[in-house]
Amino acid sequence: MRPGMTMTDIVQRLEKKTHELISANGLECGWGFPTGCSLNWVAAHWTPNYGDNTVLQYDDVCKLDFGVQVGGRIVDCAFTVAFNPKCDSTIQASKSGTNAGIKAAGIDARMGEIGGTSRGPSSPTKSS
Repeated sequence: MRPGMTMTDIVQRLEKKTHELISANGLECGWGFPTGCSLNWVAAHWTPNYGDNTVLQYDDVCKLDFGVQVGGRIVDCAFTVAFNPKCDSTIQASKSGTNAGIKAAGIDARMGEIGGTSRGPSSPTKSS
């Protein structure tokens, strides 16, 4: 994945690799849902239609969200990519919040407590 690629090509490559990996195991599995490939101000759940010529740019922030189902159980994976270092602190803050939420999760954890933990202390992040 790099600037200059069309969003359609990025999605097709990700889905092709996912298909290769799940087919290699011979399990009853497949895609969990259409790949999300959102840019910039679009938070999630956008994906390009065939023929869409949107091109990933150096200053774009791209959120990829894909899933695989194995035996009817869906595994969801999402991550954010930015090539311009001005976004590094924002992406790191998001990773830190996610990791704090994962650490707080457990069989007796309440969703509100997990969410509160993942937000952490309010502090501005500089992205420009």
